[in-house]
Amino acid sequence: MKRAAALVLGALVIVTSLSSSQAIGPLSRIVAPVTATATAQAVVTPTDVVRVYQTSGLSADAYSLAASAANSARAAWSESRGASVPMGLVMRGPAIVQQPEIAGYHFPMGVTVLPSEAIAALMGRDVAAVLARGEVVMGATTAGLRDARVGDTIDLEAASGAVVRLTIGMVASDSVIGGTEVLLSPAQGDSLGVTRVTSIVVWGFASRDSIDANLAAYGLEQRADTRVRRSWDPFDPDATLSMSEAKARLGEFAYRVRPNGVDVDVTPTWVNQFMPPVRELYPTGINARCNYVIQADLRAALNDVINAGLAGQIDVANANRYGGCFYPRFNRVAGNLGVLSRHSWGAPLDTNTTTNAQGAAPQMNCDVVRIFRKHNFAWGGNFVTSDGMHFEWVGEQRDQYQFPSRYCPNLPAPPSVTSAGSNSGAPLEPRTMRPRLFVDDGWGLGE
Repeated sequence: MKRAAALVLGALVIVTSLSSSQAIGPLSRIVAPVTATATAQAVVTPTDVVRVYQTSGLSADAYSLAASAANSARAAWSESRGASVPMGLVMRGPAIVQQPEIAGYHFPMGVTVLPSEAIAALMGRDVAAVLARGEVVMGATTAGLRDARVGDTIDLEAASGAVVRLTIGMVASDSVIGGTEVLLSPAQGDSLGVTRVTSIVVWGFASRDSIDANLAAYGLEQRADTRVRRSWDPFDPDATLSMSEAKARLGEFAYRVRPNGVDVDVTPTWVNQFMPPVRELYPTGINARCNYVIQADLRAALNDVINAGLAGQIDVANANRYGGCFYPRFNRVAGNLGVLSRHSWGAPLDTNTTTNAQGAAPQMNCDVVRIFRKHNFAWGGNFVTSDGMHFEWVGEQRDQYQFPSRYCPNLPAPPSVTSAGSNSGAPLEPRTMRPRLFVDDGWGLGE
C-alpha cells in the first residue's frame, strides 16, 4: 500500500515572564481592524527522496523490488512517468505566443507525471494544488524560452495524434520540480498516452540507513541495469543537462519525424545559427559537425589529450566513420511519444565506438575521460546504460567532483583547486542531486 507523508505547519509562541517590579502599564486599546501585511506561505522541509529507475521504462521485476524495499522500510512511495511530448502552440487567450516556424513541426518537451501525494511531499502543497485543479506546472527555464506565463495554454500532441490543450497554473523554479520541463497529473498523463512507468520514487522513510539497508536487501544496488539515485548523493560529474538547460545553452529547435520513424528533421533556422554546414577538422584529426557552442571546449579537450601524450587513445578513423556530433534522430517510446537523442543538438562527440558499444563495459582511457570532464564534458560510461564512446558537453568543469563513479572516478582534487579550476584556495562548492531528480525525464533516462 502506498503511504503519503504528512506536512505540518507550525507556529512559534514566545512567552516572557515578568516580575512585579517589571510590571507594565495598561496596553493601548486597539481600535483599527487587523490587516495582513504579508502573504502566508506553506513551508515544506526538504524531504529525503530516493528514485529507482532504468533506461526508458522500469521493468516489472525492478518495479516489484523497489516497491518491496519501500514497503519494508515503511516508507511512502509512488510511480513516476517521464516522456518527451511534442508541443505545438503556446497561446495567451486568442493570441499565439509561440509556434514552430514550419507547419507539422513540434517542440520537444520533457514531462514528468506524479500523483498529488508525491508532489505535495516532494515539491509542496502549493504545487500539488495546481495539478489538482487541472492545470500544469512549467519550469522557469522552459517558460523563459517561450515567454510563457501563468494562464497561458500549451498544445501537446498525444500518442493518438490528438491535441490536448492544457493551462499553465504555475511557473516554478527548476530546482523545486526536479529539473523537468512540465509537471503533469496522472490524469493529464493518461490523456497524452504517457502511461509507461519510468521510476519508483520513495520518501518518508525513518532514516537514510533504513532505506539503504532495504534497497540493498532487495538487490537493487547490485543490478547493473538499474540506478538508485538519492537526493543527498554528491553531485555526479557525468550528470547531463536537462532538456530545458540544453535548449537554453544550445538553442531550441522544432522537429518532425521522418517516415522511417527514427531520423528527424530540425528547423533550418536553428541549423543555420548553431551548426556548421559541413564537418570540420579538430585536433587529433577528427572531422565532425558540432554545435558552435561546444567547439572551443572540444578543441581544448583534444589539444590536452595530445599534450598528455594520449592522442593514440582516440580512434580517429572510427570517430570519422561511425562517430561525430550531429545526428538528429528520434528513439520512440510509445506511439508518437519518444526521445530525441542528444546528438540532435550536436553537443556530444562519439569516438572509439567499437570498443565502447552501448551497454558494454567501457574501455575508454580514464585519463582521456578526466581531460574531457575538465573541459566541460560529461562522459557516457556511467550512464544507466553504459555508453563509453559518448562525451557530452555540459558547459561546466566536471573533473573535480568526488563521486563514487562505477567507471573512471575523478581523482582527489588538490586543496588549492576550486570549482573553477583556479588556485584561489576556495573549496569546491558542495552540490547534491536533490534539485535534479527528474532532469532525465524527456531524455528516456539514457542516451
